Amino acid sequence: MSLKLASVPRFLALIAASLLVTISDAGAKTVRYELTVTNQPVNLSGKKTVDWALMVNGKIPAPPLEFTEGDDAEILVKNGLSGEEVSIHWHGILLPPEEDGVAYVNTPPIFPGKSRLFKFKIRQHGTYWYHSHTALQEQKGVYGAFVIHPKKETIRADREATVVLSDWSDENADKILGNLRKDGDYYLYKKNSVRSIGGAIDAGAIDTYFENEWNRMGGMDLSDVGYDAFLINGKQNSQLLAARPGERVRLRIINAGASSYFYVSLAGLPMKVISADGIDIQPIETQEILLGMAETYDVLFTVPEKKNYELRATAQDVTGFASAWIGSGEKVSAQGKEQPDLYAPMEHAHHAGHAQHTDPAETLTVDGLKAPTSTVLPKKAKVQELKLVLGGDMGRYVWHMNGKAIQQDRDISVQEGDVIRFVFVNETMMHHPMHLHGHFFRVLNESGERSPLKHTVDVPPHGTRTIEFYANEPGQWMLHCHNLYHMKTGMARVVKYLSYKPSEEISAHEKHDPHLHEHLYSTGLVEAASNHARAGFKLMRTWDELDLRLEARSDADRAFSLQGEWDFEGDLFYRRWFGNFFNVALGATHYHGKSFGMAGLGVISPF
Repeated sequence: MSLKLASVPRFLALIAASLLVTISDAGAKTVRYELTVTNQPVNLSGKKTVDWALMVNGKIPAPPLEFTEGDDAEILVKNGLSGEEVSIHWHGILLPPEEDGVAYVNTPPIFPGKSRLFKFKIRQHGTYWYHSHTALQEQKGVYGAFVIHPKKETIRADREATVVLSDWSDENADKILGNLRKDGDYYLYKKNSVRSIGGAIDAGAIDTYFENEWNRMGGMDLSDVGYDAFLINGKQNSQLLAARPGERVRLRIINAGASSYFYVSLAGLPMKVISADGIDIQPIETQEILLGMAETYDVLFTVPEKKNYELRATAQDVTGFASAWIGSGEKVSAQGKEQPDLYAPMEHAHHAGHAQHTDPAETLTVDGLKAPTSTVLPKKAKVQELKLVLGGDMGRYVWHMNGKAIQQDRDISVQEGDVIRFVFVNETMMHHPMHLHGHFFRVLNESGERSPLKHTVDVPPHGTRTIEFYANEPGQWMLHCHNLYHMKTGMARVVKYLSYKPSEEISAHEKHDPHLHEHLYSTGLVEAASNHARAGFKLMRTWDELDLRLEARSDADRAFSLQGEWDFEGDLFYRRWFGNFFNVALGATHYHGKSFGMAGLGVISPF
């Protein structure tokens, strides 16, 4: 082989670069963890010990994992359960799709008694977390912090602490979802947030009440579930740090809640927010942060004097809070939150949870974030724009995108090298924290060219968010609402690169993907009175219902008399729903001794 003289310096430079990469790779530190998922009894609410909880290495939350940028991560996940598969997703971590951890989509499931070794290079730094992506295991306790330190620290802090927020119910998550499918308002009584015509009249909002009922939303819903406790690092109230006056503290705050947004405040002290979703931002001071599920924020504050300051995480529906204390001596509590307006009109719904203002000094959301430098994507790249309408029916408790649940329309195909732009349009009265695996995206806000980078974004009620990302991570990646119960009932997709070909192992598992399968839910009713009885049974899928009703009446003069004649009637109907309001029905009915078939069209209205 001969080389032209002019090309020699470049050739030598390439050799030197290759040697540097080799040396760097050879000197990389391998950090290894072992995580074992087991089933153990626990009492986190202080009210009840439950036997269905899932722990990682015997803990809830799971143990924190720490790395330094450039490390080689090796994490062995063992399934210690007897009859249930598990998975672990490394939330916000850039890695090969096969290591992402979503069973049946890009990673094989971990079957009972088996294990899987995850191996990937740490390509970033910041505050992240990990959790199960199987069934409802995240709600049952499989979640923990994933902290990556930079190679060279640029932000000085005397102390730091990881703050994992979560919600907890003493009711098994499987039962919670079943109850919600019976009635989306099932937990309103537990939360003391039932809406009524009388309440609307008292609030001077009768017009709003009927408008919301007409749209099948029923008014503002800040959370679907009535929880028994809210936790910080697995506790309702605990001492986080014994910091001294003058010390600078860094808090890495993670919302690992299954379906709870949290307001976070610190005893009336200003917090300097320096990072969102693991990515550095232009520092900004605020009194309070609203965190959607799966979001993370890093904050700095300096302890002013020898007192013990409360870091408080209040559930967005203000049904409870958790406290962690920083400092020592006299306690300084955080200010409580006002109860939300249950009758808020739709035009104000997108402000809900934002304390009715947009000043980031008061309550910080993604609207107030700004990147340190430009985040503009390649201008020559082709732009693929897709509108994703976030919809749902709270009554039947089904959630979807563009009118279809994931089992009806699983994949969004994208071309490698394109700029992908998603426009989320929220047509519901609930917040939806939308998360894209394997990528960071720009959230287009008033910061323009310096719009922030995130992996999860809150789409407020009746609001619109536009995100965009450069398609340079070939694979197939989940895109979903991080409200666990919304995702499990349909609000999800798989972003699939056209250039990506799954391995034979993944291809073999894909046909068993639970996201593609309809899940059946049922509800029943039995009622007995003096001379009347009825029973009902309903079998439900996303858009299908099988409804059986039986009823008996007696014409006896006296209650509970068996002397009178009994009349029996019943119906058996199949209904196919088309959106929230319309359905077609086909079935049969028995009435006054006669049976006949029926077909019809059903229309839902509030009257």
